[in-house]
Amino acid sequence: MTDPVWDTIIVGQGLAGTTLAWHLIETGQRVLIIDDGAPSSASRITPGLITPITGRRLTPVDGHVEMHAAAEAFYTRIGGRLGRTLYRRHTAVRLFSTAAQAADWDQCKADAAVRAHLVEPTPLLPDGLVDAPHGGFSMQAAQVDAAGYLEASRARIPVVTAKVDWRADVVFDAGGVEVLGQRASRVIACDGFAAMHSPHFGGLPFQNAKGEILTIRFPVAVPRVSLHRSLWLAPTADPHVFHAGSTSEWTTLDHAPTEAARHEIEMKLRGFVCMPYEVVDHRAAVRPIIRGRMPKLGLHPAEPRLGIFNGLATKGVIRAPWFARLLADHLVRGTALPTACAIESEF
Repeated sequence: MTDPVWDTIIVGQGLAGTTLAWHLIETGQRVLIIDDGAPSSASRITPGLITPITGRRLTPVDGHVEMHAAAEAFYTRIGGRLGRTLYRRHTAVRLFSTAAQAADWDQCKADAAVRAHLVEPTPLLPDGLVDAPHGGFSMQAAQVDAAGYLEASRARIPVVTAKVDWRADVVFDAGGVEVLGQRASRVIACDGFAAMHSPHFGGLPFQNAKGEILTIRFPVAVPRVSLHRSLWLAPTADPHVFHAGSTSEWTTLDHAPTEAARHEIEMKLRGFVCMPYEVVDHRAAVRPIIRGRMPKLGLHPAEPRLGIFNGLATKGVIRAPWFARLLADHLVRGTALPTACAIESEF
């Protein structure tokens, strides 16, 4: 029996797997990622937006300040190692949908926790871009180049491009685990919505959702802000090009773009975007969501050489650094995981 070559094998190179890999590498761990290289995944098509105030009730996201600080530090640090800018601060503009929502905002912004995130005045937008009769507000936000992060990390972290069959390709023995001929002390499943079919974790209460986004081009340059109303418009490096989305569908979980989703997004765009645009791309992916929308992480209670990190849902770019650090500390130092996210609570 050969000794493990790797301390940890991670299956899946999305936001969860890549961020866990970096945290483990920073502690001196030998890490290998096995990933099928699929071009369409929730991590690869996310616009990477980080916004502090969301939802119809316009309330601050729980834990936003702490997680945002961790995300900014992580992406700045790893961006330095990769030689590229991954994290940028910007302004997000939230437009009110109704007069009632605008009236409710006066009470919402009386909360000091809300005011701490606001930017005054709301940035000027090009004439003819949006119709906002009820006004809106602007807030401190950020954006992560998620696709660039995953691409650059794949070039720096050891990766085997392959699809893993958890029943046939993963073998546990007294010395650790072997995955597709690669030996390690442990294996961590970070394979997103595919885990719903796992022989080890398929019993988790997954509520995965298919989401679709459009990429649109405006005829004029638009300031690098994100716009939010019934959907979001997220900037890209090209000031003429924005991503728009997204939809949610829970029945057909595949990566095929649909005309129904395109119609839904464009209908919502026409509700407040006045300027003509051209659709230049349309993509779909499945978000890994676990009931309660809390990520699950840790080692399987019946198999300590097997772990999971899954369920980042729609806030993967801000959640990944925070929860990956928790799991890395748990794996390397034995630090206890919070009960709310520990996988043991599901068995």
